[in-house]
Order: sequence, then structure tokens, then C-alpha cells
Amino acid sequence: MIKKILIGLLIIVVIIIAGFLIFVYPTFSKMLKTQTIKCDDSLTLVLGGGGNSGILVTDSAVVVIDTKMMKPAEKLAEKVKKIAGKKKIIVINTHFHPDHINGNKFYPGSQIYIGNYDKDFLKKNVDADLMPNMIVTDSIFLTLGRDTLLLYNVGQAHTMDDVVVYIKNRKLLFSGDLIFNKRNPVLNKASNANIDKWIKVLDFILSKDITTIVPGHGEPGGKEIAASLKEYFTDMETAAKDPDKASELKAKYRDWETMSIFASPDKTISYIKENK
Repeated sequence: MIKKILIGLLIIVVIIIAGFLIFVYPTFSKMLKTQTIKCDDSLTLVLGGGGNSGILVTDSAVVVIDTKMMKPAEKLAEKVKKIAGKKKIIVINTHFHPDHINGNKFYPGSQIYIGNYDKDFLKKNVDADLMPNMIVTDSIFLTLGRDTLLLYNVGQAHTMDDVVVYIKNRKLLFSGDLIFNKRNPVLNKASNANIDKWIKVLDFILSKDITTIVPGHGEPGGKEIAASLKEYFTDMETAAKDPDKASELKAKYRDWETMSIFASPDKTISYIKENK
């Protein structure tokens, strides 16, 4: 009897491992790959390895926007510290998800900004060595020599307190996960993702003087990538209301990257149905 139970447990473990290797690992492995784009002497983008990151060298400081996770986070920190030399380092987290903040521990003593999350929520969801120490309640201007950064708390959308970073002289926006470029967005009830409010934030972004957007995931682009995600959400809301149109609408996004069990048109439709 015990032998049968052990065999049964072994089979379950094998199935779980096989499922991870088939469905989760390929996505996870791809997420850890990085691509570095040196825009000019002052701005470097490091895509992937978690959320997309930016390194901005100003007259008085080096600014890091989102700090990645795992080994890519460590490599990003090494790059930042080499670039910074004796300049101070300022860190901005667009939101609290691990793929955007797990490198915070490599910047001890730095100012680390994040949205106005409830303190108990942050303590529950963020390890002590990753904890931000500066809160963006509404908007903050950081004037760093010739560069002016606007940190703006757009409120609830992807999470309950998302922050965007606008570099005024470049007309460049770091959107965090408010924008996924040609990728199905991740929606999580525990993070309080709200699609109706998310669409309003996208409208806000589209109304601003922005030339370039660095999304949370995917390649940088213009405002068309914000418009594309808005259209995606609108289509998925229609699909949720009208099953007869679902197949046609989902087909429009067949070339958008899915994230295994985490993100797909079907996941978005289910989220809309469950949270309306």
C-alpha cells in the first residue's frame, strides 16, 4: 500500500516537473535574456531580464529605472556602478512586481522611489532588502542638471499605484507595465489590476507630448504601442460580452507573445468576466 502511494506521489512530481519544463520554463528562460541599447552617451536601455530598465546619466546623478530580477539584476547593477563612478545613484520602481524591483538590494543607501502603496501591503509583498524608501504620492520633479524627470503616480491600472517616468527634454516615457508591446499583458487580482482604469491611463498617455515609449516588456516605440494596447483591451472586452466575436478578435493578436499560463487573450477575457 505504501509502495503504491509513493509511486503515485512520484508520478505527480514527474507530471509537475514536466509541466514546468514544457509550459513555464521556456517563457521564464526567455524573460531572463537581455538586450542593451546605447541610445547616446547619457541614456542606455537594458531590455529584458525582467522588466525593461533605463540608465540615465545626468550632471549630478545616475538614474536607474526598474532593477530587474535574478542574475540580470546583478549584471545591471554592475553596469550602473561602473557608469556612475562617484556619482550618486537614484532608483525608480514603476511598480512593486519582482521582475522590476528585485535588483533594489544592489543599491544600498540610494533613494528608491515607488508609488503610494499601503505600507502593510509593501511589507507583505516586498522583502526588506528590496524595500523602496521614497514614495511618489502624486508627482515629483527631479531636476538633475540639464535633465528634468517627472515621476507621476497614475494610480490604479496594472497595479493599484503605478508610476511613469517622463524625461522632459527627450519627450521619452518609461511606462513600466502600463504598456506591453505586442505582448499579452499580465493581469493579477492580487495586484488590483483594473482594465477600465488602465484604458483611462492609456488615454492620458496618448494625450501627452511623447515621442518615445519604453514599455515594461517588449521593444520601445512611439505612442502607437499605447494605442495598440488600448485597442487590445477594447477588443477583449467586446469578446467577453459577445462570444460569437471572440475567435475573430483573438485572431487579431495571434502574433502577440503569450506568457505560458500567465498571459493570453483567453486569460484577459477570463479576467474581464471575473472582475466586472
